Amino acid sequence: MKLSRWLALFLTLGVGIAHGVLEITVVKKDENTFPVAISPFKLMGQGTQGKGIAKIIHDNLERSGRFDVIIADAPVDEVDVGYWKKQNIEALVTGSIEQESEEIYRLSVRLFDIYSNTNLFTRSTRVHINGFRKVAHQLSDHIYESLLGENGSFNTLLTYITVKEDAKGKKYYRLNISDSDAMNAKSRIKLSTPILSPVWSPDYRFKDKKIAYVSFQNERSEVFIWHPFVRKKIEKLPRFDGIASSPSWHPNGKSLVLTLSKNGNKDIYSYHLASKQLTRLTHHKAIDTEASYSADGKRLVFTSNRSGQVQIYIKNLTNNQINRITFTGRYNAKAVFSPNGEHLALVHRIDNDYRIAMLDIKTQELSMMSNGVLDESPYFSPNGDMIIFSAHRDGKGVLSVVSVKGSRSYELSSHDGEVREPNWSTNLE
Repeated sequence: MKLSRWLALFLTLGVGIAHGVLEITVVKKDENTFPVAISPFKLMGQGTQGKGIAKIIHDNLERSGRFDVIIADAPVDEVDVGYWKKQNIEALVTGSIEQESEEIYRLSVRLFDIYSNTNLFTRSTRVHINGFRKVAHQLSDHIYESLLGENGSFNTLLTYITVKEDAKGKKYYRLNISDSDAMNAKSRIKLSTPILSPVWSPDYRFKDKKIAYVSFQNERSEVFIWHPFVRKKIEKLPRFDGIASSPSWHPNGKSLVLTLSKNGNKDIYSYHLASKQLTRLTHHKAIDTEASYSADGKRLVFTSNRSGQVQIYIKNLTNNQINRITFTGRYNAKAVFSPNGEHLALVHRIDNDYRIAMLDIKTQELSMMSNGVLDESPYFSPNGDMIIFSAHRDGKGVLSVVSVKGSRSYELSSHDGEVREPNWSTNLE
């Protein structure tokens, strides 16, 4: 990528190494992981920018639950293979940062396989002073892919809602965007009426990414589409009969599925953005809501009380067959497909507690992924390794992340009001 493109991207994102609104706390971890060591990057020249890049990579890999990561005490110049083998380390990350001008740095990084005594990759690139955090996420993805042969999910974005009361007790709702580690958080939309259900469009190009959300700013529930990275007016979907809620994008990005209460009954509809065509997808006297597509667009999962209980159903969009998919417990809701389509993340009630669970669609095995009392709104990372959800701790809302394979949980605690309804973007190009 040419330097001008790097500069444009970094300046648009505003991604310097900075403190965010949220902090990470390890709740539990499993030791069946890939052992990796990261050397502090060697700083060359007068500049000190980028000195925290090793810590960002460390936190990313740890959060995935697939690695056990340590940071070396000092920068590593020469790799002592015998030493690292004694430390049970299988891969080593080293790097250097050299200042070339007032705003431009040269970053070099190497991933070394200890047991094969070979370089897995080397990278050298010029970085703008505000671009180190972005580069750290990209490097984390490269390391993840090189060691596991799978895509990472670090060069991505989150959106979520925060709620805060002012001194007079009036609530304000903010729609926020942050990096995948919840740093560089920015509040972009602020209203005194509720904001609900933000969801990223599936676009990979940065400038094309959009967020659909629900707002009551016009004194009724309506769906809006926001283009956060280009200067374009916020779009409002047509004023349908009744309320509109729970938007979710089709994988092709050309339409949205949403819940409409037309004729007084809540059903699920598809709305095509270009043709403005509205298609009804469920026809039942019960409440059908919270719909979400599988990654291939061939199935739709949704919540319904058509059995007399709140349960999860899947509609096959090829033959239009609808099947109930949850049978454990009397309340299961807010389900989303894993990227590979084999699992669902959902909210499951145990007594009076609401927890995040993962359902194996084929075997019907239900696994608890959280242990809170009011955990809600789960969503998978783009590679399916992590589930992000909102929780309540000590009287306020927080973001939590649990790794699917590594049994690690992280809490990303809000310092500024409640945190609700997180959603994860696809990888950035």
